[in-house]
Formats: sequence, C-alpha cells, structure tokens
Amino acid sequence: MSPARKDNLGALLVFGQFACIAVLLFGGGWVLPWWAWALLVLGLLVFFLAATALGGNNFTAMPVPREGNTLSKRGIYAFVRHPMYLSVLLCGSAMAFGAPSSWRWAALGVAVLVLVVKVYHEERRLTEKHPEYPELMRGVARIVPGVW
Repeated sequence: MSPARKDNLGALLVFGQFACIAVLLFGGGWVLPWWAWALLVLGLLVFFLAATALGGNNFTAMPVPREGNTLSKRGIYAFVRHPMYLSVLLCGSAMAFGAPSSWRWAALGVAVLVLVVKVYHEERRLTEKHPEYPELMRGVARIVPGVW
C-alpha cells in the first residue's frame, strides 16, 4: 500500500478542511458587503494562481505528495508555500466577517487549526520525499507573507 493510501491523519485533515468550507459557505446568508465580496474574489484569485502555478501532477487535496510530483517555487509559490490554504482562509474570512453566524465563526476557527496542523503534516511529508524542501522554502511564508 502506498504512503498516500495509509495517511489516516491526512484524510482526517482533508475531511475537516472540506467540512469547514461547507459550513462557511452554507452556515448563514449570502448578503455580503462589498468588501467581503472583494475578499472572496481575492481568495478565488489566489486559488486560481496557485492551481496554475502548481501544475496538474502536483495538485491534490491530500497532504501527501503524489507520485512523480515536483517542488514548485514559481508564481505565487515564490511568496507562499501553501497558497491554497491562504485561499480557504480568505474566502472563509469573507463569509464569516461579511455575513456572520455562530456556525461560520466556529468553522473559521476550526479551519485555522486544521490548516495549521495540515501545513506541518504536509511539510513533514514533503521533506521525507524531497530532502531539499526546507532549504528551498527558506524565506517563503507558509500561509501569510510577513506573518507566518
């Protein structure tokens, strides 16, 4: 069995991530102020930039590198190691702050925790597969440039 298939923690983190996204989307109304729509669009733009810079063979929701993957430091990956997680947080913040509900606040808090754990898990797996990963990523923010 491949390492990707044995990654129970990774599967649990992906489930948690998508459960939080569902609650953020459907845990309240969709009447958002202009700034929340702008934040949502920014989050979707970050996702698009990440998906195009990453390339098809590297794209996966699982925190385990796919067979034959390569490390990317082009495009948005030159500034952020995990821009898709940044995208989730931008879109989730747009919903939680723009049309707040208790469900959305809880989902955003859980999403932050899940994504932080997922970052560490994914980076450990990337380092196992690509020992040069830590050196290559030196100076590149994990999720939020200038913060972490």
